Amino acid sequence: MESFNSDLFLILWIIAFSLTRLGLSKMFKAAGENPILAWIPILSWWYWVKIVGRPKWYMVGMVIPGVNILFSFNITLDILRSFGKNGYWEQLLGTVFSFIYFPILAFKSLKFYGPAGNREWKEANVPKHDGMREWGDAILFAAYVAGGMRALYFDLYQIPTPSMESNLMVGDYLVVSRAKIGMRIPMTPITVPVLAPKQIMGFKAYTDLVELPYMRLPGWYTIKNNDIIVFNWPTDDDANADGVSDYQETSNGGIELKLPADKKDNYVKRCVGIPGDRIKLIGGQIYINGKPLPRVGKQQKRYLALMKTPITEDFLEQNDLGDFNFPPNAQLIQEAAQKTGKYIIPYHLYTWPENFDKLKNHPEVLSIFPDTLDEGFQRIMFPGNVRYQGNLLDNHADTSIYDFPHDKWNLNNYGEVYLPKRGETVVLTPANWDFLKLAINKYEHANIEFKSGKFYGEGGKEIKSYQFKMGYYWMMGDNRYNSLDSRYWGYVPEDHIVGKPLFTFFSLRKVMAIDPETNQPVTTNGNMEYKVKGIRWSKILSWIE
Repeated sequence: MESFNSDLFLILWIIAFSLTRLGLSKMFKAAGENPILAWIPILSWWYWVKIVGRPKWYMVGMVIPGVNILFSFNITLDILRSFGKNGYWEQLLGTVFSFIYFPILAFKSLKFYGPAGNREWKEANVPKHDGMREWGDAILFAAYVAGGMRALYFDLYQIPTPSMESNLMVGDYLVVSRAKIGMRIPMTPITVPVLAPKQIMGFKAYTDLVELPYMRLPGWYTIKNNDIIVFNWPTDDDANADGVSDYQETSNGGIELKLPADKKDNYVKRCVGIPGDRIKLIGGQIYINGKPLPRVGKQQKRYLALMKTPITEDFLEQNDLGDFNFPPNAQLIQEAAQKTGKYIIPYHLYTWPENFDKLKNHPEVLSIFPDTLDEGFQRIMFPGNVRYQGNLLDNHADTSIYDFPHDKWNLNNYGEVYLPKRGETVVLTPANWDFLKLAINKYEHANIEFKSGKFYGEGGKEIKSYQFKMGYYWMMGDNRYNSLDSRYWGYVPEDHIVGKPLFTFFSLRKVMAIDPETNQPVTTNGNMEYKVKGIRWSKILSWIE
């Protein structure tokens, strides 16, 4: 993916670098080295390593991405100790906020005590700490290294839902590369490190007092159609647990998001559409720019199974089934069967065609057949849901002058939808406004109004077109009939893209938890509960397609 705001990132980096080197040059001088050397990138590391007494091979670790986070922590801690900065808060500020603490040291009297990276000198001169302090140092080290690695290079992700089965299963643990498609600079840098959650015990786990704009460094891979991508769920802040909108309406009718993009929940889907694509579904087949998109991996289907007995956890495990639910007309099916003297329990099962052939011969299955019918009229799909939220996204829209034929779209027959590209200028029309206003007003904060067939920008000036600041993607789950994806909430803007999964490093075999008394799936706060039934050995260290 191309870089974004790289010039702004360079400016911020130069400021942070200069502030840090201001203090470092003072320490170089006090240690007997030329202070100018502290200002020379990379070369300064060589003399830094020399000052603190680390071996020369330490320089190798300083130039390896990822590994240098560990090594830079050590030499930063070393140089603080070399100048007698042994307090916990001194070392916390010095390692985590060097650009703040180091310039403060530049205006203080400094004395070089010795090379704290040398083990013998350290044992003889650095004060010993109690057990609590040792734990504090260990936590600081773990937070610095793991938090830095997670924020910049790679992340670990656990599959929580069956929307990508059977290619990615509930219980799979993925290694996700952030750098491959381009590292996104953390938007909320002051946060609880390592896990970087949005809440801990009901309290915010970050502060938005310091919130950076979207910046991304260039990567060496461009997202393609059918790539599996981890991203922040765009509508995570549409409503809180009480159903109250998390938008704040501005005085000019625009909207402001409360939740920063990098604090929204992580989702993983298949990216079927990239910026510039026109996407359409016909009979369940995806078409990109008029051409069918090849399917990758196992494609889940939905089947109606008529069972002799209730589904059990053992049945799910033995038949490699990730999830099930009850069809909307389950009661009518049962009543019709009872009139013929039969007792059956109807289920919707989600699996791939080869597994369906096996289930047909299962002794507990009376019959099973594909169930792909989807009327869609009871479902609010994009952009119908945008119209439903019109009081937020388009407060003064006059929607009476055109109709909404997309109200009849469904899971199998959907579109056509266009995905805007970064830098592209699009002429605004009543027909495309219903689609584009989500990107323009929610994600790009343009606050454009549509009144009486005309479009108005800032200051009430009439406009004819709009130039997009970001590119937009279309995400869908492989489990097409049981996936909350772009068909419901629309585009994924590029500032929500987290990274590309590389491989599954571990996998627990999980099945839906079933209450033995009610035969119903067990849920907690609306989330499905799962039970561990062993390890999927075949998936460990398996590459992701």
